[in-house]
Amino acid sequence: MIKAGTSRINISPYIGSPMAGFGARKDVSQGIHDDLFAKVLVIEGGETIALVTTDVVGVPIEIVQKIRDLASDRTGIPADHIMISATHTHSGPELRGEGEKTASPSYIRNLIDSIAGGITSAWKFRRPARIGFNDGAIQGIGVNRRNPKGGAIDAQVGVLRVDYEDTGLGCVFFNYTCHPVVLGPDNLLISADYPGYAMRLIERIKGEEVAAMFSNGASGDINTGHSADLSALGYPIPGRTFERAEKLGTMLAGEVLKVLETVETVPDLTVRAASKIVPLSLKPLPPLSQLRVMAEEKQKLLESLSREKRTPEEKLLKAKVEAFYAELLISRAQEREEIPRGEKSQGEQPQGGQPKGRQLDVELQAFLIGKTALVAFPGEMFVEIGLSIKGNSPFKKTLIMGLTNGSVGYLPAIKAFEEGGYETTSARFVKESAKIIEHSAVDLLKSLA
Repeated sequence: MIKAGTSRINISPYIGSPMAGFGARKDVSQGIHDDLFAKVLVIEGGETIALVTTDVVGVPIEIVQKIRDLASDRTGIPADHIMISATHTHSGPELRGEGEKTASPSYIRNLIDSIAGGITSAWKFRRPARIGFNDGAIQGIGVNRRNPKGGAIDAQVGVLRVDYEDTGLGCVFFNYTCHPVVLGPDNLLISADYPGYAMRLIERIKGEEVAAMFSNGASGDINTGHSADLSALGYPIPGRTFERAEKLGTMLAGEVLKVLETVETVPDLTVRAASKIVPLSLKPLPPLSQLRVMAEEKQKLLESLSREKRTPEEKLLKAKVEAFYAELLISRAQEREEIPRGEKSQGEQPQGGQPKGRQLDVELQAFLIGKTALVAFPGEMFVEIGLSIKGNSPFKKTLIMGLTNGSVGYLPAIKAFEEGGYETTSARFVKESAKIIEHSAVDLLKSLA
């Protein structure tokens, strides 16, 4: 018989903490609209796995490693059997970077200790359980922001149900693909965005003892229907309100609750885990000095156009976007200089047909729970990559876990590089990385079959 355990940890940051998700945000948090949580599901069935979801934009790999090491030491769960995923809310604390632009060291230390403690608690209190999976679909939340009128989306709503033999329903884990960015850069209140509303509604209906856990999918180009450029620049966009976040969260919760009633649970199933490291080549960039000159030129052009009273709004917007992209490239070049040479940088060795150049290791991880597979990538892959992985998976039911075990940014589809835009400018890796991750993820899933 399988055993399972759950725990829930409040990870709301202090008021005044730097917030993640938008460069256009002008201030630190001014209050807490709704609490943020980390939630844990431990399953023992042959192998033991720990699935953790966190209401943050992303969990840096350094924090992931510390949580895994602490939890593994306390429980014996192998570190690579612990999956730590972010919901990707853009209204939570900034955990990346250093200094005044990120959360305080004391908050981060407490976050690490608390989540490791939550894994330990869920493991200690595991008990006989029944588990099952089913999925549904929903329209009207996720939109392909690069092609709103016809671009691909992933409508799947995957639902994993955990019933304890002694007390009944104990956990509802659900997966859906869409950026939690209903709330924009003008919002200065801590919030879990639309997934928070969905989780709270499920818990309110099913009981406080039930843990509702949300994970995001291949949402790199999927949001709730607005331009990434306008959002990044801080333009006012209608509908970015708590009321709309509640509406979308309620819609998602409704589909989850409907699917939940169709799930057949079983007391015995296979639980397995696998992971692999995949080196990805960083895309080539001009020297930092050259990028700074380019950025200065873009900024001068923008200032000149801004002074002209008759400059068309479309032309002015284009200049703002180009100036923003120039600054974005500078930040990417600065990041690259900080990447240590050695384990994380593979020098001039080509991998999987990629161009020669510096490389960064990324982790792919997969769980098999019965006949349902979860495959995790530490960034924001485009939806068509996720759909392809699902379509080529050896398992009929496969979920993509985005922003999991790290936060390496966008993984655009190859054709997106020809089109340009925010995601490809921001992306760290060469365009061939999409196919490498796609093939590697399918191979990893096949190793569990």
